[in-house]
Amino acid sequence: MKRPIRKAPSVALGLYSVYRELQADIEPTLARVRELGYEGVEFYGKFTHPPERIRSLMEQNGLVNCGWHTEWELLQVDTLAATLDYHQRAGTRNVIIPALGGPWEIAHTREEDSPEVWIRHAQKMNELSDLLQQQGMRLGYHTHAHEFATRYTGGITPWDLLCEHLNKDVILELDTGNCLEAGVHPEQVLAAIPGRPLLVHGKPYSHKSGLETCIGAEDEANDWPAILQQCRIAGTEWLIIEHESEKTYPGFVGAERSLHGIRTFMEER
Repeated sequence: MKRPIRKAPSVALGLYSVYRELQADIEPTLARVRELGYEGVEFYGKFTHPPERIRSLMEQNGLVNCGWHTEWELLQVDTLAATLDYHQRAGTRNVIIPALGGPWEIAHTREEDSPEVWIRHAQKMNELSDLLQQQGMRLGYHTHAHEFATRYTGGITPWDLLCEHLNKDVILELDTGNCLEAGVHPEQVLAAIPGRPLLVHGKPYSHKSGLETCIGAEDEANDWPAILQQCRIAGTEWLIIEHESEKTYPGFVGAERSLHGIRTFMEER
């Protein structure tokens, strides 16, 4: 039986793409995001503004706060209550853990890395997910290259372990550029995990210039027609564009070009 094809996801901007502008002045930054035509934003970074101001600016600009990358240290016993209170008041829908392990050694070092560690992380995330749901929010995990590139006995990867041990209500936020960096095709990953994820990070990536590209550029490696098709099949809610070009398409240059590029692919269907 064929899986039904749903509508295309809404398009948001990962604010990491314009983080310098965001730090300098949040109000014109969010206004510019909406002016470009984005429907929502995913926040990144520390809580530097009162949550009520965040909610007010979202409403003022007609934007949806579709998620917030929230560090692991802010989801521990001594920090969790304050973190969830902030997100509730800010109107955050999805609390996304930006990374575990990897070169940043978040929550565990490279020497400690093992299948058992990832299983424990998954169990902890399941517990956090239950708590967030009680407050009307959802928990998610954002992927990097190391979840696909690291292989244990039998070829098992951290990604495999997360898919197996995370409850279905925990969002796996697949990052397309990080997939390509690890030598994995994101559309194939999406096709293999029915019911997941509800969020996709659309990250431009080039095998020639790395992150110095944008959606629609000649050297950009993502197969967007195939990715968008799988997003529709999976019922992906948000495609969150996050470019990391600092020289060729910095800040809003990349944000605007990538939005134009993804819209072109959406219209071609």
